[in-house]
Amino acid sequence: MDGIMSKLRNLDAYPKINEDFYSRTLSGGVITLASSIVMLLLFFSELQLYLHAVTETKLVVDTSRGEKLRINFDVTFPALACSVLSIDAMDISGEQHLDVRHDIIKKRIDSHGNVIETRQDGIGSPTIDKPLQRHGGRLEHNETYCGSCYGAETTDEECCNSCEEVREAYQKKGWGLSNPDVIDQVCPYNILTFNFIVFPKTSLRNILWVEGNFFIL
Repeated sequence: MDGIMSKLRNLDAYPKINEDFYSRTLSGGVITLASSIVMLLLFFSELQLYLHAVTETKLVVDTSRGEKLRINFDVTFPALACSVLSIDAMDISGEQHLDVRHDIIKKRIDSHGNVIETRQDGIGSPTIDKPLQRHGGRLEHNETYCGSCYGAETTDEECCNSCEEVREAYQKKGWGLSNPDVIDQVCPYNILTFNFIVFPKTSLRNILWVEGNFFIL
């Protein structure tokens, strides 16, 4: 047992020196006294700062409030038509941006997430910039009304009095109806057969740098 204790004592990295070998000096006493005084001063100064809290009033003005913010987003919706969606933005200052259209890109995609390119009009397909009426001007929608097929008529007497009839006329010609919103006949949303819709690299610009929300409706 004594041998084990002796081996443990040999592991002591800070051996004690016998008091017979101590040598006390005047400089050592001065250093000890000075360091003790400094430690006490530091202790009481920190204690005073801790016990006596100082209230500091500070006002910071946010100079970036008037700056504009750009918000980039990429959202995919299942079974929703492009023409149904609109984007509104509103912030806490009360500024509103309704039905935002600038810098908004809508793309059709299939059930596998692949982008469906816009069908190009066939040869001779007219570009519909505004509603046309082959009878000269708009007619009242009554029993004598004959709606235009927008260049897809096979005969002069052919009429298209509904959105579906316009689509069928374009399909017979092999044309794509690129902008159904400008025709006289109302195209209900349930006729649009888009599977998905995605907004790639879409952004909202000129939004104030404050808290707010934007809604995709």
